[in-house]
Amino acid sequence: MKIIKNRPLGTNEKVFWVLDQTTTTHFAVVAEIDGNATEYAWRNALGIVQKRHSNLSVKISGSVYATAHFESVEDCQIPFRIIYTKRGEDWNSILEEELRRPFDHTIAPLARAVLIQQSGKSIFIFLSNHSIGDGMSAALLVRDVLTVLSGKTIENLSLLPAMDELAGVSINRPLNLPTGDFDQTKNHLVARAKVKIQRRKLSASLTDKLIKRSKYENTTVHGALSAALVLALKQTDPAFQQEPVRILHPLSARTSLGIGDDYGLLINIVTLPYAPKPEEKFWEFSRNIREGIASTQNAEWINGDISATSALFNDDLEIQIVSQALRQGTQHEILLTNLGQISFESDFGELELKALWGPMVLTAHETAQTVGVATFNGELTLTLTGVTLTDGLLDATEKILDQVCRETGDVLIEEIRKPNAIATV
Repeated sequence: MKIIKNRPLGTNEKVFWVLDQTTTTHFAVVAEIDGNATEYAWRNALGIVQKRHSNLSVKISGSVYATAHFESVEDCQIPFRIIYTKRGEDWNSILEEELRRPFDHTIAPLARAVLIQQSGKSIFIFLSNHSIGDGMSAALLVRDVLTVLSGKTIENLSLLPAMDELAGVSINRPLNLPTGDFDQTKNHLVARAKVKIQRRKLSASLTDKLIKRSKYENTTVHGALSAALVLALKQTDPAFQQEPVRILHPLSARTSLGIGDDYGLLINIVTLPYAPKPEEKFWEFSRNIREGIASTQNAEWINGDISATSALFNDDLEIQIVSQALRQGTQHEILLTNLGQISFESDFGELELKALWGPMVLTAHETAQTVGVATFNGELTLTLTGVTLTDGLLDATEKILDQVCRETGDVLIEEIRKPNAIATV
């Protein structure tokens, strides 16, 4: 394998590096595939794709903020194991255990994969440390692996700069280095408490209605999902009936910064509180959410956000202080991570990609829940991931979406928030 040039961690990459000193924040994307291929074919395809993306052959070196960098490691292989189960057997428990197990930053690569082989079906699970990539990166990797398995060739990509550079922010190296006990070589890797995952797939009919209605209402599917989740949490958790719900939105910066299919951490994050009024209407609420998010999806906002966050790493601050500041600045109840409408082909020779699930990720906040969204082949998938999950949250979200898409007019939030308001929908 060609040795690539090492590079300093960017600001957002340092964020996850710091958070991972005390907890696990890696993520997973899962592909359900009709058909099987040999173990050799899968390992070979994964190796070829690893060479395509330089971030899949690195570890993190350096013990202080100013010296932290990606160090390339020649001929490292992505850990890959195969599990054989009966067709239709649920794979949640396998993924739950994988999300508990942390990555060691000092060992390359910072990714691993699991393949569940069933008769005529394959479930491919790809897990990645968040410092090197994001959910869309993993989805693109799935496409790349299936492309190689189908017999086609792919080209290697050049080293991807940190998002700081792409957004026009210089990566500074302060003269006064931290003198505290921040040393990742002393990092104590501790597995999470038991992780729980729930899954739900919306019907093709409801998915189509949601896409078309969101467009008609001058909003987005993400805006509608956000609105439905806020109302669903207020229905299912008494603690939030009168309290605002904070949603953390990881937003892809690929379009704003003109980035292609590279594997990297290419998101900006915004956390917004939502407290809809009873007299407000659902689609009005959804449009307000869309507008709030849209204001952050431009190069100028991303530049300012990175610049502000980078100040945390330019001072002589202890790891505990930086970690606490990051947690306080991202307090949320729900992390809504949405891959959008995936435009991949479904046919890959003898294999057919049927569904994408995720991203599944645990945040730095133990009580928060992550909702992962992907739309592929006309069907929207929802995953709920967390240490503690709110009973009925996905069910209530689906029912709200079904109700607002069937109604010809807008629906008062007061009507949706009534107890059992959607029980008969």
